[in-house]
Amino acid sequence: MRRSILLGVFLLPLLLLAQKQVDGLKKKYFGTYEGEINSFQLDSGKDLVSVDSTGVSVEIGDSTVFITIGKNLLRGKYTVLFEAKTYFLLDCRMDGQLAGERIVVYKKGKKISRDGLYPQPNAFLYKRKN
Repeated sequence: MRRSILLGVFLLPLLLLAQKQVDGLKKKYFGTYEGEINSFQLDSGKDLVSVDSTGVSVEIGDSTVFITIGKNLLRGKYTVLFEAKTYFLLDCRMDGQLAGERIVVYKKGKKISRDGLYPQPNAFLYKRKN
């Protein structure tokens, strides 16, 4: 009992100091990123359906994000969940969509990674030059 109290007294301040306040993305990460979602197979319950590869673009703004997959446009807002040494992790809440989108914005290389919703594969996108 005494050991757990001492552990809590010393460990709690360290955990609080380790949490870094994430303000948001800098303007240099804003812009349009383009890439392609590779083809994949979808199990419809009766048989496998092949889905062709398609283009995807993600436009990141101040607090908004627009995702275009083929001809479908999704819009929503994002929050920065985590900042690591080499990337930011964004949680995107899209309008009319229950599941959120996860986007990794790399600090170097002008690229992002979009986590596909199962069974859709992940995709790397590269920043478009204006």
